[in-house]
Amino acid sequence: MPDWSCGLADILNDFLATSSIPPYDSKVHRGIWRTITLRCSLRTRQIMVIVVHAPAGGGVGKRDCGTDDYSTVFEGEKQRLVDMLTKDAIPTPSRDFPEGYQKEEEESSADGMKVTSIFFQEYVGLSNPPPEHPVQHVYGKTSLEERLGKCTFQISPGAFFQTNTQGAEVLYDIVVNRIKEVTTNPKDTLCVDVCCGTGTIGLTCLKEGVVGKLVGVDISEPAIADAVVNATKNGYTDSATTRFVASPAEKVLPNEMKNIPKDCPVVAVVDPARDGLHGVVIRTLRSNERIQRLVYVSCNPTGTLARDAAMLCSPPTKKYPGRPFKPTMSQPVDMFPSTKHCEMVMTFDRMSVEEYEQYHGKA
Repeated sequence: MPDWSCGLADILNDFLATSSIPPYDSKVHRGIWRTITLRCSLRTRQIMVIVVHAPAGGGVGKRDCGTDDYSTVFEGEKQRLVDMLTKDAIPTPSRDFPEGYQKEEEESSADGMKVTSIFFQEYVGLSNPPPEHPVQHVYGKTSLEERLGKCTFQISPGAFFQTNTQGAEVLYDIVVNRIKEVTTNPKDTLCVDVCCGTGTIGLTCLKEGVVGKLVGVDISEPAIADAVVNATKNGYTDSATTRFVASPAEKVLPNEMKNIPKDCPVVAVVDPARDGLHGVVIRTLRSNERIQRLVYVSCNPTGTLARDAAMLCSPPTKKYPGRPFKPTMSQPVDMFPSTKHCEMVMTFDRMSVEEYEQYHGKA
């Protein structure tokens, strides 16, 4: 864990130890303070803090006697937490590192950093709030900026962004190279970016010159709002060049594909959550044979990537028509060092008519 996050954890521990409001107990659904999310860019020296809490009057398990109602003290405690987080630069905690340990250059640049934005988010549900759940901005900037490759990106509290920026640059370089291999006329090539988030992959491909147009689709409205801003930030203001759609991909992708001019070369990138791709999305990608290359970025390679690959590559059926894809390359990327998890970039190429007839006979 980096020093800045440990320093913030120390501040939060001090606050909770002295707060008249108890932490949330997920077993009985009482208490107020639920979770803290910390987002940081060492490159722009910005830190965002998001505090999720139950209603001040009590969570869903509050007792009728009123002992779980903290309405009279909640606003004062909120302000005290803000004051503690913003009073000074984040303290560097004393830590027992192994002998000979040296900080990386980027990690050392965190010294003297301050919190630049704070949000509170009230949530009464039993699990975690969805990305579009409203937040209350109480301090500083309304978003966080990160520099990744040649691009600068705005990140809102509810928007997904890769947690490892240096790892993401390695990941995106792989995606760019896989697309570059097949784009003989990049300026006229359209990238369809499914589950695009804040637009990072598609805009990186534009900036690197491997495609000339971009359509991004994502279910998260905050992420799409950021993607629109990010396109402008990085010099793409023409709607004919970049367009982003806030919707579940399965609801809009079929029509989006129909609206693409027939003479326009198309490549597709998908970067779904752990649940993988919806069946309608797989059907749409398979049935549009202009897509000769599909780059699949997966955070669940042994689960949903394996499942989706089977549907992309199996012989055509009524449910999944079109000549199948075939996997041609896979590259793991260690985005989560010292854990068992990794990202996988798998490249799928459309099976040629000759290959299909060789293995499956004439259609």
